[in-house]
Amino acid sequence: MSKHLADLRTVLRPGAHLAYVVGDQASYLRVMIRTGQLLADIAQSLGYEVVAIDLFRTRLATATKEQLREEVVVLRWMGRG
Repeated sequence: MSKHLADLRTVLRPGAHLAYVVGDQASYLRVMIRTGQLLADIAQSLGYEVVAIDLFRTRLATATKEQLREEVVVLRWMGRG
């Protein structure tokens, strides 16, 4: 995702919005991986503004039977970074 977001910077207009639907994961050892927050952190480090991280839905993890979050990560490219 870092390479993807870095490559987009050359073709996006200032003020462009991007939205990604990403789902949290629970690793084999049940370590929670907060995918939305990780993506937001990567994007911020590349100069994107994080507009929102909103809940899209929850889904049932097949292995653990726990509810995991799917989120919409909304980013804005302001043309600098």
